Amino acid sequence: MPEWIPISFLLAFLSLDVFAVGQFMVSRPIVAGPLVGVLAGHPGLGLEMGALIELIWIADFPVGAHQPLDLLMLAGLSVAFAAELSQGNVPPQAAMTYAIGISIPLAALSTQLDTLLRKFQIRWVHFAQRMAQGSHFRTFEWINAFVLLELFFKGFLVASVGLTLLHFSSHLFTLLSPKVIEGLYYAHWLLLALGCSAVIDLLVEKKTAIYLVLSIVAMMTMAVFRFQGVWMVSFALVGGFILTLFYVGKGETS
Repeated sequence: MPEWIPISFLLAFLSLDVFAVGQFMVSRPIVAGPLVGVLAGHPGLGLEMGALIELIWIADFPVGAHQPLDLLMLAGLSVAFAAELSQGNVPPQAAMTYAIGISIPLAALSTQLDTLLRKFQIRWVHFAQRMAQGSHFRTFEWINAFVLLELFFKGFLVASVGLTLLHFSSHLFTLLSPKVIEGLYYAHWLLLALGCSAVIDLLVEKKTAIYLVLSIVAMMTMAVFRFQGVWMVSFALVGGFILTLFYVGKGETS
């Protein structure tokens, strides 16, 4: 994997956005996936995988002591690995499913390392407090810089080691039978359905669910009459909205 060095530096830099600098959301899979895809030579694959990972884990929040999966590392490692596997006649959907499954343990390991690193950084906080009591306020500057360097080095280490392990395990994918490859291909669409259901469960309320169902029914009906492309989608959404207003208004009247 000749791109492992620039990809590792990119993931290490983006890892600072997760907790330390800015939090501009550039570390989210929907952004990190295409960036890694560009470096790996497959921007379209990176965008698709980033969106898929974003959908599936969109409701995984850091609540209380719960630390969510390191989605940045999951997206970066899986996109780079899938780009390497997408060679020859291998369906890219099968490569994406396999890459995500293999990268999940590495992302979980990265989360555990984050937890250990935070426990270690508590000592730096206590040290800074003691220095502040002695009026050594400039200590905060170099401690902050050192912590940022720690986070960057951790991100680079996890990314580089993960990419190396994935590269040397790529030959296992070639040993899979055609039936297994076909199963991975269909599993990709199941993952997409899982991601869509996660978003629907998070965002869709009872009334808007009616709109979604009626829009799908309207779209299928228009497809029977051979409407295609953007016109079918536009008319179906409008039709679903009108039917929803009629249905909801009728229910409120009764």
